[in-house]
Order: sequence, then structure tokens, then C-alpha cells
Amino acid sequence: MVRWCVLALFWSSSLAMAAPEEFRVLLPKRFPEVWRAVKQAITERGCSLEYERSIEDTTGLLSGLLRSEYCVLVQGEDSTRAVMKRYSVELPRIRGARWMNGRVQYTVRLREQDTIGVELRLVAELSGMEGYITNRVHFWTSNGVLERQLLQRIAELLELPAERVVPKPEEKPEEEDSW
Repeated sequence: MVRWCVLALFWSSSLAMAAPEEFRVLLPKRFPEVWRAVKQAITERGCSLEYERSIEDTTGLLSGLLRSEYCVLVQGEDSTRAVMKRYSVELPRIRGARWMNGRVQYTVRLREQDTIGVELRLVAELSGMEGYITNRVHFWTSNGVLERQLLQRIAELLELPAERVVPKPEEKPEEEDSW
């Protein structure tokens, strides 16, 4: 019984750690402008759109979802690990792994906020093919660098100051010596 409780606790805590960070921004622009800017920013990064749909609710406000295809960031056994490390919270730990490629998928949700503007919610999910030990695709959490780059481009396209759109990276407090 205790073994199952420990296993359940470990499993639930590992799921919580794997949840991707969602970036939320309120943009003082109209929905069609933001929609076009997001689509352009994603396609400029070399990503095709897998899904795009917008709807109007009963009050006349628009909302929509854009999701990119999996965009390959890097290919090749030599450079994949180094490149993906730059964008990852932590790469999956696989002893002797040979990463064949690294990729990202963007999901953007937009919701018109009456006369205030449009709320944008962005998540990027990283994945890669490990071709030696597991021979399968693994998924992991982004550290926010790719999201900030995409938000930077969206800000440029909407002619908004970057500080208004791109959140600052969280600074980790330096650990004090325990002397």
C-alpha cells in the first residue's frame, strides 16, 4: 500500500513539473490584426499551421486557436543536443542517447476582451527523436526563449513596444553558501 502511495505521489509530482509555461499578454489591438500578426510570426519561423479556427460568441466577441505543425529546429546527431539544451528546461535523461532532431510546436489562443484588446496565450512544446536507445519521440518543457522570440516578432508586426508584449525572463535567486 505504501509503495503505491509513493508511486502515485512521484507520478503526480512529475506531471506537475512537466506542465509547459503559458505566456499571457493583453494586446491593445483588434482581433483581426492580432490574428494576422500571430499567423505571420509563426510562418516566418518556417512553421506551417496545423490548425486555425476562430469563432464569434453570442456577444459578438471573437476567440480563436492557432496551432503550428511540429517545426524542426535542428537535425543531425552532432548538434541537436546542444541546440535543444538552449531552449529546454531540461532534456530527457537517457543514458547514451543520440538525438536525431529537435522540434517545437506553438499553440496560441486568442480571446477578444470587449474594448480592451485581445488576450493572447502562448505555449511552446519541445520534442525530439532519440534514435539509439529508445528509438522514439520524447516531449519536454520549453524554457521560454522560443516563446519570447515569437512574442517579440508579434510586437514588431503590431508596432507595439517589446516591453509591452514580451515578459522578462524570471531571474533565479542566487543560492547562498551554507557556510
